Amino acid sequence: MLLLGVLLLTVLAGARLLWGKWKLRGLHLPPLVPGCLHLLQPDLPLHLLGLTQKLGPIYRLRLGLQDVVVLNSKRTIEEAMVRKWVDFAGRPQTPSYKLVSLHHQDLSLGDYSLLWKAHKKLTRSALLLGIRNSMEPLVEQLTQEFCERMRAQAGTPVAIQKEFSLLTCAIICHLTFGDKEDTLVHTFHDCVQDLMRTWEHWSIQMLDIIPFLRFFPNPGLWRLKRALENRDQIVEKQLRQHKIQQRLQEELDRELGPGASGSRVPYRDPTRLPLLSATVAEVLRLRPVVPLALPHCTTRPSSISGYDIPKGMVVIPNLQGAHLDETVWERPHEFRPDRFLVPGASPRVLAFGCGARVCLGEPLARLELLVVLAQLLRAFTLMPAAGTLPSLRPRARCGVNLSMQPFQVQLQPRGAGVLGRGQHP
Repeated sequence: MLLLGVLLLTVLAGARLLWGKWKLRGLHLPPLVPGCLHLLQPDLPLHLLGLTQKLGPIYRLRLGLQDVVVLNSKRTIEEAMVRKWVDFAGRPQTPSYKLVSLHHQDLSLGDYSLLWKAHKKLTRSALLLGIRNSMEPLVEQLTQEFCERMRAQAGTPVAIQKEFSLLTCAIICHLTFGDKEDTLVHTFHDCVQDLMRTWEHWSIQMLDIIPFLRFFPNPGLWRLKRALENRDQIVEKQLRQHKIQQRLQEELDRELGPGASGSRVPYRDPTRLPLLSATVAEVLRLRPVVPLALPHCTTRPSSISGYDIPKGMVVIPNLQGAHLDETVWERPHEFRPDRFLVPGASPRVLAFGCGARVCLGEPLARLELLVVLAQLLRAFTLMPAAGTLPSLRPRARCGVNLSMQPFQVQLQPRGAGVLGRGQHP
């Protein structure tokens, strides 16, 4: 059966080669270089340049089952890529390109189409706008931080190539995900390096040259698929975190209706808006208004966890510390509202304290949070004013309340249909 399969594939490959030659009959093609092992040359660009001495700046190579045209001069490259750019704007439909680009959907490997043109225009505009507004100071800041790290290692050997690569990944992570935390940067960096090493392996190169090899066992292809799964998981995780506002708006529109901004938010029935309630809980967990609460004082001798606490002792509940307790919360420093969507999976948030001294204003505060956030998100989409997410790190503690760094947002109206009749933002 295996022998029959190999024979069939060989026949199909031969038929495809003959069909390709028949379609090119009568055309004035560039000269063909003899041989088919050019990829084995140790310095391929110089090898290809050397062939111009006999064949001129443009010629054909046979790579597996297809011919490839090589351009070796500035004149021929500009003629194809600039003056006749539409004619040469496609991408080859190779197996590895299809895998890496999610079936040719991305800008770098995707084939030419009207959708590709629209995506390119949008991306280019966003990059140019970002460079003018926010990218330059961001790159300056990250580069200064990079130089400080290098200064700390002065006099010792440094793997500078890896450091440059990490710096590039930090810039990409901040611009793409609004996050340059070391954990994400190193994870992203390792993912990219693993993907590139796997993609460049000879077994994948051979697969692109002789596509029917994909029907045979290929450990390199399996490794490439695992690397791509890892990449997609990282990106999808970031996308899920950044789509939280869209998910909230969809929940509000679904439950309260997109055209009835005057509808009352069901504060007394939080089960109707589970994601909104979970988001409020997660915000209060990470950013409690009074992180150290108000100090308590013992009214009589007592004990905590086996320790004696005398009468008159001042006791400070570190509410924020409790909310970041790794023995209680999974990945406590991450903003993950979904942790509260499973009933009983997460403990109660102590943002307003607990016990006899619990904040009397808790019911009013929770009502305000739900109603204001719900109506705001129904009317607007909140966008970062500078093109990148602002820093949400609190100021150094100087009082009872948690104080954030000042920042601005742009309020983009979601449309008259969402706001309701006769109402304006």
